[in-house]
Amino acid sequence: MQLPARSQSPRSLFSATHAAAAIVTAAALAATAGCGNGVIGSTVPQTAAAPIASAKGPQLGYIWVDSDKTLRPILGVAGASQVGQSVVPAGVYAGAAASATASIAVLQDTTGAFDLMALPSGSPASLNLTLPAGARIRLSPGGGAAVLYAPGASTASLVTGLLSVPAVHAITAPGAIADSAVSDTGTVSFEYAQASSFAVAVMPLGGLAAAIASVKSTGGLNFLPGRDDLLFADGSANSLTLVRSATNAPSASLIQTAQLLQSPSAVGISGSGRWAMVVNSAAASGGTNLVRVDLTTLTSTSVSCSCKPTLASTLADDGAFRVTEAVSGPNWIVDAAPATPRVLFIPALPAAAKTSLVASVVQ
Repeated sequence: MQLPARSQSPRSLFSATHAAAAIVTAAALAATAGCGNGVIGSTVPQTAAAPIASAKGPQLGYIWVDSDKTLRPILGVAGASQVGQSVVPAGVYAGAAASATASIAVLQDTTGAFDLMALPSGSPASLNLTLPAGARIRLSPGGGAAVLYAPGASTASLVTGLLSVPAVHAITAPGAIADSAVSDTGTVSFEYAQASSFAVAVMPLGGLAAAIASVKSTGGLNFLPGRDDLLFADGSANSLTLVRSATNAPSASLIQTAQLLQSPSAVGISGSGRWAMVVNSAAASGGTNLVRVDLTTLTSTSVSCSCKPTLASTLADDGAFRVTEAVSGPNWIVDAAPATPRVLFIPALPAAAKTSLVASVVQ
C-alpha cells in the first residue's frame, strides 16, 4: 500500500533513517516446552541493538508503549518472539493502534492530529482529522476502517478506506459513548449510558443508529472479521452475547459460559473469526482470569494466566491474543487454538536494548 508522505512534517523525517538501516530479520528461536507448572525459557545475549522491524520474516503485530510513546513490533511467532525497535520516533505521538493483519497504524500526535502509516517503514500521511488528545482508536478486524472518539462524547469519526483511499465521516451516537467498535464493512457499534444501564446500538455506514440490546455495565465488544456479527459482554450480568447480522436482521444468542465470566472487561476475536478471548477483571489470584470461546461450537474454556490481563488484542497468528499492556516486565500472550490453550510471554526489552530474549511457554 502506497501512502502519500506528509509534506514538511517532522514526524516523517525518521523514514529515511529507517530505510537506510540494514534490514535485520528477527531470528525466531523455538521455546522449549516442559512438563509441570514451571516457566520454561531462555535468554540469548546479543551484541547488537534490538532488531528492526522488516516486511520480511514472521511478525505477530505491534505494541504501543505508553511509557516512552513508541510503537514497537513483536517479531517472531507465538512461543518464540521478541520486541523490536520502535517504528516511530519516541515522543512524537501520544497514542496509536496497529493492525496485526493489515500492516497499518493509525497514530495521534501530541496536537491531537491523526496520521496513517504503512508498517513497518512507511511515511506517515495526514488523515486531516483532529480530536482531543487521548482519543480512543478502534480498528476493524481487517484494518480497513477505524472509529475514533473521545470517551464521554456523543460524536465520533469513522474512517473508511484505510487500505486504499481514506475517507473521514462525522457520526453521532445516541448518547455519551462509553465504548465502541467498527466492522470491516464500516458499521459502528456504540455502548452509551441510558438510565441505569447501557444501550448497545449499531450504525451502518451512511445510516442511523439503532439500539439492539442493553447491558448493565460495559464488558467489551467486537465485530467478527468480514461480517456485521457483534459479540459483546455484560460486565455486571457476567454474560456474553453474539448478535448475527446486527444491521440487517439482528439475531441474538446468549453464549453458555458455564459461569466462567467474572466481571468481563474486554473481548477480542481472532483473525479467522473462530476464537474469542474474554478478560475477567474480578478473577481471584490464580483463578480463571481469561475465558476462551469457540465461536463455531459456542463452547467456553477457562484460562489462567500468571498476569493481570487488561485487553484481548488480536495477533497475526490465528488464535493468539496479547492480554497485557506493555509497561514494564513481560507481555503475556494466550494461544487459543490448541485444545488446551497455551499461555506464553514476551520478555521485556531491557532498557539498554542490548539483549534479545526469547518468549517462554507456561505449561
